[in-house]
Amino acid sequence: MSTDRAISAVSRKATYHGLDDGSAARFMNIRYAAPPLGPLRFRPPQGIENEGDIDARQPGFAPPQQLHERPAWAPRGAGFQTGEDCLNLNVWTPAIDGAKRPVIVHAFGGGFQSGAGQGTFHDEPGFVARGDVVLVRPNMRVGAPGFLHLAKAFGPDYATANRGMLDFIAALEWVRDNIAAFGGDPDNVTLAGMSSGAFTISALFGVDGVADLFRRVWVMSGPASRIIDPDTATDMAADFLARAGIAPGDEAALEAIGIDDILRLQGAVLATHLGERNAPGGRTFGIVLDGASLARHPMEGLASGRFKDHGIVAGWTRDEARMWYAMGVMPAVKDRAGVLRTIGLFFPDDAEQRLVMLENERPGAGFSEYEEIFLSRTIYRDPAIAMLAVHRDTGGTGYGYEFRWSPPGENACLGAAHGFDEPFVFDSTDRFPLVRGNGDAPALARSMSGALLSYARNGDPGWPCFGAEAFRQLWGSPDGG
Repeated sequence: MSTDRAISAVSRKATYHGLDDGSAARFMNIRYAAPPLGPLRFRPPQGIENEGDIDARQPGFAPPQQLHERPAWAPRGAGFQTGEDCLNLNVWTPAIDGAKRPVIVHAFGGGFQSGAGQGTFHDEPGFVARGDVVLVRPNMRVGAPGFLHLAKAFGPDYATANRGMLDFIAALEWVRDNIAAFGGDPDNVTLAGMSSGAFTISALFGVDGVADLFRRVWVMSGPASRIIDPDTATDMAADFLARAGIAPGDEAALEAIGIDDILRLQGAVLATHLGERNAPGGRTFGIVLDGASLARHPMEGLASGRFKDHGIVAGWTRDEARMWYAMGVMPAVKDRAGVLRTIGLFFPDDAEQRLVMLENERPGAGFSEYEEIFLSRTIYRDPAIAMLAVHRDTGGTGYGYEFRWSPPGENACLGAAHGFDEPFVFDSTDRFPLVRGNGDAPALARSMSGALLSYARNGDPGWPCFGAEAFRQLWGSPDGG
């Protein structure tokens, strides 16, 4: 029997009607922009003003995406429905009482192709009740609707490639204008995200006019590095349009194509190999340096000192790339030449030297292991460290960590893989099957979530900031236990 009771929050011209389960109040499916339908499908988000009584009791749509069966060991939640009318957000708060609590805005991950702001493994009510914070989880466009670069094919009105990023910014503007009515402090906003959510957050350092929307960031496996060249993004869009039979400039055809066809065709134009996706020129969705929504590379934005007053926590897992091997996406590497090929995608001039260094560090390792280590460091760890270093050199304060916990027993082969830290950071390990049988995991989750909550409250996660000597907290023992 449900114990939910009705609860309301009044902001500006709207009264939002949500539910309270006794530990936290929730307000679901709050529009922060106009529905991206019809002619707005591939356009930047359009502002709206919520007015009157808003029913915020039931979840809305997550963005359209191809749903695949997840491994038995993957974190899971209640699930979600998808639809193009997805520009909504969800709020969880301990109380509607006028208090100025820290606000955490979470950007979901999913390779810029999937994810949701509700129905995933997060224990949102428990998290906000334990931490006395307000949590906001927006939905935003992913895949081709969110990031296909159509400027060359459709002209200036389509110059903005990063519509999914602009969706997130529009959600932050709603938070600035309304979160006080939900018990949150609009002047104390922390952004937290993993993978593509973290890449989106990190990209904001290259965007003008957003500095006042947040105070600090906590990014997991998504530093300010993977920015797509506009020529690469344009070529990928041309491939997509050709496969779809859409001529450049044919807006009616672009509007008419079915979302299922979009999802099918976008998969055909993307690389699947982790190295090929992330190397310069890689065919993948992500943040494009389009000159319209992204004014400059985010590393350049950090180097300028524009964000020196913003805090940064940048984390990575020790065995980032292991995830793609475990899920069968990455093929086994058969010989040394295969490792050199992958390294050469990133460093064509000194691939041999870099492989020799790896071989000296890990003598006797297998070819796939060398490739995995290289990709883990090159895509995630090393750019995170570079991001922290640039921020430090311009007077900013940053913190880094490496996550080394790995599952016990027969699943130990998964290592500390990509995304394994997020259930710990949000203290939702009870929904992570790999944690079962590991008595140390709940304490580690309390420690990591406590660090996020402390950071959101006062900017200090509880370990030394990035510097020449001590800069990272090792979550889990060095051997992965």
